[in-house]
Amino acid sequence: MSAFIVPRANDPLFYLGDFPVRLITLLVGLHSATMIVAALLLAAGHGALIDALAYSSVAVAHGQVWRILTYAFVATPSIWFLFEMLMLYYFGREVENGLGWRRFGILYAGLLLLGPMLLQGFAYAGIPQSSVGSQEVNFAVFAAFVAMHPGAQFFFGLAARWVFVGLLAISSLQMLADHQSPRVLVLACSSVLAIQLMRRSGFEEPLFGWSFSLSFQSFKKRHGSFDVLNGGLASSNQKSTTKGMGAMASNREAINPETVMDRLLEKISSKGMTSLTAAERSSLERARQAILARTAGETPR
Repeated sequence: MSAFIVPRANDPLFYLGDFPVRLITLLVGLHSATMIVAALLLAAGHGALIDALAYSSVAVAHGQVWRILTYAFVATPSIWFLFEMLMLYYFGREVENGLGWRRFGILYAGLLLLGPMLLQGFAYAGIPQSSVGSQEVNFAVFAAFVAMHPGAQFFFGLAARWVFVGLLAISSLQMLADHQSPRVLVLACSSVLAIQLMRRSGFEEPLFGWSFSLSFQSFKKRHGSFDVLNGGLASSNQKSTTKGMGAMASNREAINPETVMDRLLEKISSKGMTSLTAAERSSLERARQAILARTAGETPR
């Protein structure tokens, strides 16, 4: 007798040898496999079969409801497709690790359905719509990653939050230039949905409030080069009743980011990155920034 064991939320679905296969691995594999099939069908002159999978508001209104899911897996070979799959795997793996495969699956399914639902609304308003590919869905997965790690460093030292803003702006302008304004709405709503789910899952670090909060605090409190958000290892607005050695330890920690970083790195090494709370992730990032700023400010004798 055999039994099917459902893996826990943070475990891989199964293993191929020693390689852990997660949900994001299956999604990237499915996208790649359907791309290969589409290329072979086009080469054989059967492009009409591919058209039957693309989203069409008119066809959906006539009962072809499968198109509201299959449209995302219609793609043709290109360098951009390869780049898109690499980014989906990289960011999707981190999001799945943070949410667990069940909630990540719910997020991805919701993003797949959101676009056709919005576009169908335009169709009922007299503006027929069509769509293929999963660009908006995959961009929303990146938005979810940014909600987890808004301060992660990208190209030329840019924080993930600003890379997200730049890509969102340029993608929106490109769609407007192509007279695809409904897709701008899909892109924005998909990103908001992904970010809000991450918020509800406990990743509460502000996307843009951190910079403004730091500037505001600099006017009120000019001493001390390092603070952390409320709930971290050393809260910047400690209660006035904290006295004695506890307050002294917190003050030492506030001006000693190495202590914060060593403690959090020890936790990561023993329990993994997903064991950190949102406040601890923020503390780790700010400790890193403080150490980098201090190192850059040192001058040789």
